[in-house]
Amino acid sequence: MGLFNRHYWRNGGTARWGGGMLPRPSSAVKWLLMINLGVFVAQIFADRQNQMTSLLGVTVNAWWQIWRYATFQFLHADAWHIALNMLGLYLLGTPLEREWGPRKFLWFYLSCGVFAGVLYAAIGAATSLPGDLPIIGASGGVYGILLAAAVLMPHFRILFLFFPVPIRLAAVIIFGVMILQVLGAVAGGTAYRVMSDVAHLGGAIMAAFWLWKQSILDRFNIDTTRPSRGRWQRKLRKDQKMQEEVDRILQKVHRDGLASLSSSEKRFLQKATRIQQQQGRRFDNM
Repeated sequence: MGLFNRHYWRNGGTARWGGGMLPRPSSAVKWLLMINLGVFVAQIFADRQNQMTSLLGVTVNAWWQIWRYATFQFLHADAWHIALNMLGLYLLGTPLEREWGPRKFLWFYLSCGVFAGVLYAAIGAATSLPGDLPIIGASGGVYGILLAAAVLMPHFRILFLFFPVPIRLAAVIIFGVMILQVLGAVAGGTAYRVMSDVAHLGGAIMAAFWLWKQSILDRFNIDTTRPSRGRWQRKLRKDQKMQEEVDRILQKVHRDGLASLSSSEKRFLQKATRIQQQQGRRFDNM
């Protein structure tokens, strides 16, 4: 039987973040937060004429300057803009990075932002959007994270309009309103007025592509990171150590109860279960 089908895990209650109410930022999220905040401070004190935005933001006229599709993600228009984006990155990105690992999470986040910029430039070129009007901000990546979290963590609850709701419901409302606004503007010939929403949807579209691709790989049991012979031996040793640690923790649960587990031990069991499910294996029943 799977780990989370065991009676003592089903009754385990709510997950906890470290030792407090809020999660400790994971490694990639922490670095992204620091870089974004550092760049914003530089914008405030050293960029009074918005030269950074002009040189690093995505515009229709400079669509061919490919570095802009990365750099625009670290610029923000004002304190409210960066506060909302960093809050979303912190609260939703942290559990997602712990699910995927820092490297995969970082590629996912940045690729969502890149596609948001590409879609902005492409659709902007087809409308009456001023060619020198830049888009900046981490929203493309953050909306990609929102979609991924809604799919992978449907029972995760967030504050939405001051009420705690399941993240999947919040995502449906947010993206639904956004799509209606874009469709209405396109029908009225004023698509240039909702180009920020177009970019946000671009991040969500890339997230959907990532999740679809991963579901295909999982369906056919394709491992894109298949190790070489030497790496395979190391992987076997790592799996053996993981199994030994799982056995130790489960013995502790049987002996002392689920409440005796530390938060790190619970996270380890969650991670181990995800790995065994991906590999199509089952831990021995106890």
